[in-house]
Amino acid sequence: MADVDIVISGGGVIGTAMALVCERLKYRWLLLEQPTKQHSIGRLGFDLRTLALSPQSVAWLDELHENERFPRQRVDRMYVWEQLGTSSVDFLREEVGSDSLAWIAEHSKVLTALQKKCETHDGNVEAEAITEIDIAQQCLKLSNGKTVSCNLLVVAEGANSVTRKLAGAHWVSQSLGQRAIVTVIETELTHNNTAWQRFGTGILAFLPLTNPRTHAVVWSVSHPMFEELESLDDDQFKARMTLASDRICGAVLEVDQRLSFPLNHGLADTFQPQPWMFILGDAAHTIHPLAGQGMNLGIEDVRGLESVLRASANAQVVPPTQLRTLAQRRRAKAIIMQQLMSLFDSTWRWKNPLSHWLRNLGVRTFSHVPAVKRQIIREAMGFGPMTKVN
Repeated sequence: MADVDIVISGGGVIGTAMALVCERLKYRWLLLEQPTKQHSIGRLGFDLRTLALSPQSVAWLDELHENERFPRQRVDRMYVWEQLGTSSVDFLREEVGSDSLAWIAEHSKVLTALQKKCETHDGNVEAEAITEIDIAQQCLKLSNGKTVSCNLLVVAEGANSVTRKLAGAHWVSQSLGQRAIVTVIETELTHNNTAWQRFGTGILAFLPLTNPRTHAVVWSVSHPMFEELESLDDDQFKARMTLASDRICGAVLEVDQRLSFPLNHGLADTFQPQPWMFILGDAAHTIHPLAGQGMNLGIEDVRGLESVLRASANAQVVPPTQLRTLAQRRRAKAIIMQQLMSLFDSTWRWKNPLSHWLRNLGVRTFSHVPAVKRQIIREAMGFGPMTKVN
């Protein structure tokens, strides 16, 4: 008999959520929670890392930790426009009869809420990493020298996963030739529960936070532009962002410290490298942040695995065929999302006048087809057919 039913490697949002799923379904589980970097709390008091969560993801997370709501900001509207364009797209929650389009949450607040639920099961959480895998014996050697056998290994370590490599899955990474700058700002005008996104010299997003004049910023730019912006002091950067945002919220008055990271599309060649293994979250796929769907995609992975585990709750071993079907479905969804993000990004980067005209014509046409627009909104909210997990 295996020491535990399920080992989860990775103590981030996705791994911790997976552990709580196992507890809810009465599996014997072990969460390997490697030491992580301190949360990036900036001078303005907010975590510089924020998450855009769909209403479906938020509802599931609330249910997972028994309706203990973590702090978050509701998004009622998303306004998208082009720097040199003549058209825009306005998404409103009223168009689909919902109480929100999305929710913006600080990464640390979400993770802390999940970790607190795990604190009552301290014996199931260890600050260790997997150093070796005995595939034949379904046995894991940990960094403390201990060995653990299991019926299922779930890898949720993030894009730089070591266990993914030990498991035999190959990682294919495609550079998008861009870097993302993230920070928090205060503006002259309030955000009015609106997420603002402008395409032009890069993709600039202002995401509303719980303070009415405070926004999380994600600015995706080319490498040359990143070097230019990186050289600016805070006053120069505020002025540049005020100009780049077309003063949509007035002047940028305060800016926090800036973090940055390269943008890549990453994909594991298989999400099930062995019949008793499953890879999910950023360890399985990474996508461009322009639509804010990365965390939602990972949560969909967990919900899909939850469905398989619930159907197998009385079995000693999770049926490999069900895992294989789920792995194939989730990988196909990740590929579709990567291709969509690449299409959106490349389309909005067209520069010549004819391309501008065609793009603006397309935007105007899209805005005047309510049925298509409503369906796009529902997909982004997590309620469309593409977001089904089983």
